[in-house]
Amino acid sequence: MDQNETKNEEEITDVLVVLLKFYYKFKNKWKIVILFGVIGALIGGFIGFNKKPVYPTNSSIIIERSSSSRLSSYLSIAKSFGFGDNSSGGLLTPENFTEVGKSKRIVYSTLLSEVQINGKKDLLINHYIRLINPRIIENSKEKKDSFLIQCTEPFTGTLQEERAIRIIYNRIIKTDLQINTSAENSVIKINTTFSNERFTHLFAKKYLATIYDYFLNNIIHQENEMLALLRQKKDSIESILSLKQNRFADLNDRSINIVKTKMSLEKLELMKDIEIMNSLLATTIQSLEMTEFSAKESKKIFKIIDEPVLPIVPVKKGIIFYAFSFGLIFSIIKFSHMVIWLNFKKAKSKLSGLDSSK
Repeated sequence: MDQNETKNEEEITDVLVVLLKFYYKFKNKWKIVILFGVIGALIGGFIGFNKKPVYPTNSSIIIERSSSSRLSSYLSIAKSFGFGDNSSGGLLTPENFTEVGKSKRIVYSTLLSEVQINGKKDLLINHYIRLINPRIIENSKEKKDSFLIQCTEPFTGTLQEERAIRIIYNRIIKTDLQINTSAENSVIKINTTFSNERFTHLFAKKYLATIYDYFLNNIIHQENEMLALLRQKKDSIESILSLKQNRFADLNDRSINIVKTKMSLEKLELMKDIEIMNSLLATTIQSLEMTEFSAKESKKIFKIIDEPVLPIVPVKKGIIFYAFSFGLIFSIIKFSHMVIWLNFKKAKSKLSGLDSSK
C-alpha cells in the first residue's frame, strides 16, 4: 500500500512539474492567445448576427395495417400461381418507406410540383433556387441570369437541368430532409428544414402527397396486375374445362350400350380432370371476386398524425454560440502554432549546434 501511494504521489508531482514548466514557458504569450480568441469571437459574433434562421417542420405518420396486409394477400395469390416472387419490395413497411422517401423519384417529383409562393406560381424547385440557393450561370449573351428549371417530370430535363436538380437533391438529402423510423411501432417521423418558412411548409406538404400517391399507385398497379392474371387464369381454365366436358359427352354418346375398356378408362381420366379443373376454377373465381371487391374499397395508405402548419417557429443559433465557437477555435489554432514554432526553433538550434561542432 505504501509503495502504491508513493508511486501515485510521484506521478502527480511529475504532472504538476510538467504543467508548471509549460506555464512558465508560455506565461508571457497568453495575451497573444487571448487576443486571437477575441478576434475569433468578434468574427463569430458577426457571422452569427447575419446568419439566417431556419424553419424546421415535423410530420409524423402511421402506416395503415390494412394497406400492407392487402398487398401481402395479392402477392400470396400471385405466388400460388407462380408469379410475383420479386414483388415484396412494393410492401409498405417503415424500412421501405425510408428508402423510397429518399429516392430521386420522390424528391424530384416533389421539387417539380407547381406551387404558389409570394404570389408567384412556379415549380417548387425554382422557388428553391430563388429563395434558398440561387444558382447563377452565364447565358449565350454573357449576361448573368437566374438559372431556372423548365421540365415538369423527373428525368426528362436537359443535361444542365438534370445536373442542377441532382445538386439540389444531394443537398436536401444530406441536410434538409430526415426520416426516422421506430423499431417498436409503425410511426414514421419526417423532418424538413429550410431557410424560408413558406417553402418549408409547401415542400413538406407536397412531399407527403407525393409519397402517398406513389404507394397508392403501387397498390393499384398490383391490383390491376392481379385482376388481369386471375381473369386470364379463369378464361384458360374454362376453355380447357369446356374441351374436356365436350370430349366426355362425346365419349358418353358413343359408349351407350357398348362396353369398351379403353373408352371407359378415358372416361375415368376425363372425369378426374373435370373434377380437378372445376376445383381450380372455383378457387380462381373466389380469388378474383375477393380481389375485385378489395379493388373497389377505399384505400388508406398511411394516416397523418402531425402535419406541417403555419406559422413555423424559426430556429437560430445565437451570437454567443458563434462567438464562443470561433473564439475557441482561433485560440486553439494560435496556441498550436506557438507550440509548433517553439519546437521548430529548438530543433533548428540543435542542428546548428551539431553543424558547429563538426
